[in-house]
Amino acid sequence: MAQINSTSICTFNCRSVKSILPDMWKLCDSHDIVLIQEHCLLPFELQSLSSIHPDFLAFGTSAVDVSKDILQGRPYGGTGILYHRSLAKFIKVVDTNDSRMTAIKIQTKDGPILLVNVYMPVDYGTAKCTESYTDVCSNIDALFLVSDAVHLMVLGDFNCDCNKLGRFMIFVHSLLLTMI
Repeated sequence: MAQINSTSICTFNCRSVKSILPDMWKLCDSHDIVLIQEHCLLPFELQSLSSIHPDFLAFGTSAVDVSKDILQGRPYGGTGILYHRSLAKFIKVVDTNDSRMTAIKIQTKDGPILLVNVYMPVDYGTAKCTESYTDVCSNIDALFLVSDAVHLMVLGDFNCDCNKLGRFMIFVHSLLLTMI
């Protein structure tokens, strides 16, 4: 099987993909893989990610629960990955079972890479925030452990101040350093 030699990846918190379609087009024109967070799409709108750019395939997860009869408030959250059609033979979509992340496995010359796009919970300094953040990190760890990937890349919106290496960033950094 042929492998990818190099690729260009970007990550973008779009805060509603519907409102920034021209910007998304530009990102697709200049990158091979585009990771987005906070696309704010409902589950039945996720297929629209593949129509952002004609040269790109896409998939995503929605953070909106539509199981109730009435949707309250506006759509929020969600992650997605768009990738150039020419990379399709090198990419396998990975089911994360987590509305805060999407993932792909990319076959490269150095072996498979698990690329995880995250939209982490905000750190409000509460026990619930710590638990939510730890849950997502644990899901990333489990996803990597069950994959046959030899490398892990976690990109996205970490929702914290990277200059303040608080308890969350220390956990994330130690998780990534032990797995890469």
